[in-house]
Amino acid sequence: MFFLAWEVAVRAGWLTEFLVGAPSGIWRVFLASMLDGSLPVDTWYTVIEAIIGFLIGTLLGSVAGLGLWYSAFVARLVEPFIVAINSVPKIALAPIVILWFGTGFVSKVALAVSLTALVALIAAYQAARDADPDLQALLASMGASKNRIFRSVIVPSTLPAIIGMFRINIGFALVGAVVGEFISSQRGLGHLIYSASSLYDLNTVWVGLFVLMFVGFLLYHVIDFAERRILPWRQINTAGQVQV
Repeated sequence: MFFLAWEVAVRAGWLTEFLVGAPSGIWRVFLASMLDGSLPVDTWYTVIEAIIGFLIGTLLGSVAGLGLWYSAFVARLVEPFIVAINSVPKIALAPIVILWFGTGFVSKVALAVSLTALVALIAAYQAARDADPDLQALLASMGASKNRIFRSVIVPSTLPAIIGMFRINIGFALVGAVVGEFISSQRGLGHLIYSASSLYDLNTVWVGLFVLMFVGFLLYHVIDFAERRILPWRQINTAGQVQV
């Protein structure tokens, strides 16, 4: 109904196709770009950049965040720097990342890493700080080493928070890849959207945006499926909740 109302408004002259596009025009552009193969190629580039950046950034950030649990002194030492870096919009780092890593594939991955790593670090560190102190004290009183406490208490208790953070980070990884393509790229959905907007081709811009929405939706559900596999007890607990 929404797209039908949009199309009717454009055809009736209530909206200008030059400014908002039209569903029929968007569909024509989508079919043409699918038939000539350009849209699948652009989508593939963006998805691969985002996934690699997501995996590297999330892994590095999670390991660093959990590692801070081992030393309260180091955690207090680096916390102001983490807060300072987190307060800077990561998009502002894009020109520096492009300068360091060039205009190719690596720079887009690096930008996705820069957006995801800090989020993962903060989430993992906060979850490690919130781990049950009584359980840690109990294991310590029974002679458990710090490594044993880390494996038995910290990692299991932080796993739900880390997996939950994946949902946020996959979006940030897409943002990093697309912004990198905005700045300098020959491929990708970001390049498609930027080039079309420069030519005031709103229908092509909408095609890029809708494909990005679909990719984000698909990746989100991949993370959701992985969470159900890795943390099946959370689904059981949720299903057993009393509905009030």
